[in-house]
Amino acid sequence: MKKILVGFDGSEGSENALNKAMMLVDEDGELIILSVVPLPSEKNLVDQKTYELMKQKANNLIDSVLQDIGSHGYTVTGMVEEGDIAAKIIDIASNLNCDVIVLGSKGASELGTYPIGSIANKVVQYAHKPVMLVR
Repeated sequence: MKKILVGFDGSEGSENALNKAMMLVDEDGELIILSVVPLPSEKNLVDQKTYELMKQKANNLIDSVLQDIGSHGYTVTGMVEEGDIAAKIIDIASNLNCDVIVLGSKGASELGTYPIGSIANKVVQYAHKPVMLVR
């Protein structure tokens, strides 16, 4: 596959998704590793201080993953975005014209206490791109 988007939050599920995506990406393709930080609101119980900590942790997490992956024949890009997690994954996959979205099927995020299963479920339901869930 030429362009693969991986939703990544440091959980075991997202690690498995990343490993699977690395096996699937074409040698001249692109692997995009995305971490999304929810914006502060009463709905998600994230205040400004927690948000700032989560954003820094997400940036550190992506930097660490990029360093761990090293260089390959394919391009590896890391991104940290803000907003509704499922909506951002769907929007970015569409805007970047990704071939597939790869997500962990469940797990607990290192960025917060957001169940990945619910995020994956929303992405599967609403994405206009193929979605692969990895256990």
